[in-house]
Amino acid sequence: MKTPLKLLAIPTLIALAISTTPSPISAADRSAPSPAGHWEGSITLPGTTLQMRLDLEDTDAELSGTIDIPAQGMRGYQLVDVQASPEHLSFALPNIPGDPKFHGSLFGDGNSIKGKLSQSGQSFDFEIKRKEKQKIEGETPSHGIPGEGIAGAWQGSLRPGAFELRLLFKLSTENGTHSGTLSSIDQNAHDIPISHIEINESTLLIQIEKIGTRFEGSLSEDGSKVTGNWIQGNSKMPLTILRLEKEPELARPQEPKKPYPYNEEEITFENAAASITLSGTFTFPSSPGPHPTVVLISGSGPQDRDESIMGHRPFLVLADHLTRSGIAVLRYDDRGYNKSTGDFKTATTSDFTTDTLSALAYLKTRSEVDTQQIGLIGHSEGGLIAPQAAVATEDVSFIVLLAGVGVPMKELLTRQSQDMMRLAGASEEMRSFQAGLQKRIFDTVTNSTDHHDLESQIKELFAEATSGFTQEERDTFGLNPGQIDNQIQMVTTPWFRQLLSIDPRPTLQKVECPVLAINGAKDVQVASGENLAAIDSALKSGGNTNITTKEFPNLNHLFQTAESGATSEYGTIEETFNPKALTVVSHWIRKTTGLE
Repeated sequence: MKTPLKLLAIPTLIALAISTTPSPISAADRSAPSPAGHWEGSITLPGTTLQMRLDLEDTDAELSGTIDIPAQGMRGYQLVDVQASPEHLSFALPNIPGDPKFHGSLFGDGNSIKGKLSQSGQSFDFEIKRKEKQKIEGETPSHGIPGEGIAGAWQGSLRPGAFELRLLFKLSTENGTHSGTLSSIDQNAHDIPISHIEINESTLLIQIEKIGTRFEGSLSEDGSKVTGNWIQGNSKMPLTILRLEKEPELARPQEPKKPYPYNEEEITFENAAASITLSGTFTFPSSPGPHPTVVLISGSGPQDRDESIMGHRPFLVLADHLTRSGIAVLRYDDRGYNKSTGDFKTATTSDFTTDTLSALAYLKTRSEVDTQQIGLIGHSEGGLIAPQAAVATEDVSFIVLLAGVGVPMKELLTRQSQDMMRLAGASEEMRSFQAGLQKRIFDTVTNSTDHHDLESQIKELFAEATSGFTQEERDTFGLNPGQIDNQIQMVTTPWFRQLLSIDPRPTLQKVECPVLAINGAKDVQVASGENLAAIDSALKSGGNTNITTKEFPNLNHLFQTAESGATSEYGTIEETFNPKALTVVSHWIRKTTGLE
């Protein structure tokens, strides 16, 4: 299964692990007022806070609970050593390096707890308050529903790096024959047919030939969950799927519903030099044209025309907003993905720039397009491609950079990794380890001229750097052989090797057309302040004075209103693209093109 990640980095090393083995613990004081219920609050770490949710359950036999830390992708993690008294609450998180333990005191009417988290000899403040639990539709639950057989809806979450990929299995049994489909909620890949299902006592095997993967697991005694592994190529990741009461209905309120008040066409265009055909969607106002027009350029990783990620379709929402505002929009599938031909794996950022230039050439053949008012909107890596295309042709009248890059890519990737680890609560020691290993990998990739030799060199770097790690630490930090192989495959691609060499500033200095650059202050993938400043400085040093930059205080990399900006939040936020950010983009284009 392809993973359309928006970030441009090696998966970060995080401080906490995921376990799926529950361990309910007896209460120490049954006469104490029960702390059972739902609690929400945060842990204060140097430079950041981690939002946390706590669910405690009190029965006649035991006191148990689970914890969620969204920024770390932790959900439903079973607590141990839960101890309650009239004034205090304590619990621990098992199987995590540093043995994290929480000790807190109840305040006021028993609806507030303040205390300390101790881990690896360090101590951090935390505070939680009793809250009414809100159901988050589509969130993978912490517990399954008991049942018999396998028929029904099941959901689990894979966690490649810092991301959560929610998988929905819809299984049925008829006359002893099992069948079903798989949907990857966060990739908008729906109803992939399951090719084979086999049940042997409590063991379940599910094979999906279309994406070359299988799931092997054991069914729990009460039939509420299947615990096992997701196996795809050389990669093996733990996966637990939970029986649901019903299939989730995701709330994405900004997605437009047909019929649209504008025209929509499925189109194709050629990149003749690359001998490929790009497939996309062209939307344009119903009013008489020609109209100002934009091309949407997606971020890194294989992307469809809607830039689908974590259950959201940002480019669909953006295209709809712009077209309703009188601006025609062309968005297309990346080469080698979805309906576009070509080979994504061998392509580089320079190759993607030629695809954008081909899109511009296509638009010049459309009577609905004002050929003097064609612009480019690039998101993330698309913010590298847009200036490259603008410099290569005189057909670009303006560009919009959404979370665009202004600093050398090595600097951006280093900052990105550190920000994501800091937000996930990684220790200074682990951040330092990651920075050192990342620098050595980047230097090796940059200096190598032989692909096969490069692979062996990076394997040696990983082996040397992790030689003192326990197996538990390797599991925690994503450093098992399969995961390391995935990282090596990524950093040795032509795309990544070229990406490391890119400094966008010389190209930005050559851009002469009007530029709008916007970023979210909570973006941990493209740091807002330093990149906006670098973009502004480079453009001005080249003599460009038609520049507008804006930072939105509470938006993340996808321009969603976010709590922390962590990538693990993307799929849990209902908002797809902040309306104020959409309005800034559309008003600027309308003003720049003379529509207002």
